[in-house]
Amino acid sequence: MKFNIRSIEKHLPGKSILSTALDEICNGRPHRIEKNTGVQHRYHAAENESVCTMAVSALSRALSTANLEAKDLDLLISCGASYDYPVPHNSVIIKSKITDDSVNFNCIDVDSTCLSFLSAWDIAHLYISSGRANRVALVCSEIASCALSPNEEKVFGLFGDAAVAMIIEKAGTENDKHVYKVEHTHFENYPSGAMLANVPLGGSVDRGRDANANDSGYHFNMDGKNLIRLTQKHLNDFVSKMESHTGRKIQQYDYHVTHQTSRYGNEFFQRTFNINKETLIETLQMHGNCIAASIPLGLEKLLHSNAPTSNKSVSVLGTGAGLTLGAMSICFD
Repeated sequence: MKFNIRSIEKHLPGKSILSTALDEICNGRPHRIEKNTGVQHRYHAAENESVCTMAVSALSRALSTANLEAKDLDLLISCGASYDYPVPHNSVIIKSKITDDSVNFNCIDVDSTCLSFLSAWDIAHLYISSGRANRVALVCSEIASCALSPNEEKVFGLFGDAAVAMIIEKAGTENDKHVYKVEHTHFENYPSGAMLANVPLGGSVDRGRDANANDSGYHFNMDGKNLIRLTQKHLNDFVSKMESHTGRKIQQYDYHVTHQTSRYGNEFFQRTFNINKETLIETLQMHGNCIAASIPLGLEKLLHSNAPTSNKSVSVLGTGAGLTLGAMSICFD
């Protein structure tokens, strides 16, 4: 089956923040954060913004670009690691801000941390292929800034906030814009990495009743060195499986849209697999690691650029806390 990306739009919140400004907050040398992370500047949500208001902004733009209304959707998937409330889930809040009870399509949330968008995209394909939906909105909104501490400079300087909405549908109408087929989708999880990235407080194990609002337990923790080691241990084999299924070497893709883990992660992928830099869609420098929004930011950048996509192949690769590796291979008509 072929699918059509009807529209894809982003929302960049608050204001852009240079890494040199974060250097001052961390009492570090000028340009140290940029040197270590590869991030020149990023966006942090303003006080009056939330995960769902950012999502609504991106989705409203996507609907407008597609010349659609909320009633034209069959399913809405909110896909990300950030949320406004433990209950209710994001998607129902997002929907409540764009329509009313007369429009009764279902809403679900998908959270597989940094791979949430890729997981939701896979689910959307299954819904459309089965005939249960003709048109699906994927909305990924991430606010990392509220869970970061300047005491952890490398993490503090790496992440940014952003929201992206994409509307996909079954291809074959006069509205076809970016028609593609899916060659291969694959996910693998390695349990030894389950706790290498975590936020200790706020769940059922420790509600944080005795902690103050600034307790470090509410901040995101990442064992970067061991996450890198575990990823390196499995990545070659994972990519080999992708190549075997598609019959295409990773170097042969026209474009690569990857989760922007870090400067080291991007350079490692390019160097290890001898990838032509011109094929890499990079957003890290301007936006930072935006958790699950990093992959759709790259896709939005590609589809809004002047780069040709007709008859082009795209590899979509990422990692998620846990540790999970995910990949999708698509080919545009």
